[in-house]
Amino acid sequence: MSKSYSGERVPGTISYKVFVTEGKQKRELLIDHRIDIKSRLTEIHLSQRDELAFRISFAILSDYTNNDQISESICRDFKSNMERLFSEDHWLLHSNRIEALIQNENKREGKIEDFSFFSN
Repeated sequence: MSKSYSGERVPGTISYKVFVTEGKQKRELLIDHRIDIKSRLTEIHLSQRDELAFRISFAILSDYTNNDQISESICRDFKSNMERLFSEDHWLLHSNRIEALIQNENKREGKIEDFSFFSN
């Protein structure tokens, strides 16, 4: 069954509540703020919005794939593709877009790389 991911900006902040809808079930997706992204991505400057976009990307990918290794390997490209969407006050993302990105990454790379910067 396909999933839909939606986000709502918390008024007056840059934080989002992210939800997963599968069929008629809707649940909140927890964003892990314990991950120290800035220390793992030292080659680039991360604003608070960038860091949040990485966290949202990883949470969505982890939920969709149920595989942290795959999620970590495509998180940068996923964040780059979804950054504009995640900056909106309200957004909706269907799982077929995630699947298309994963398939595109597999074709382009021929394999899934290990970007283990999200490991605790």
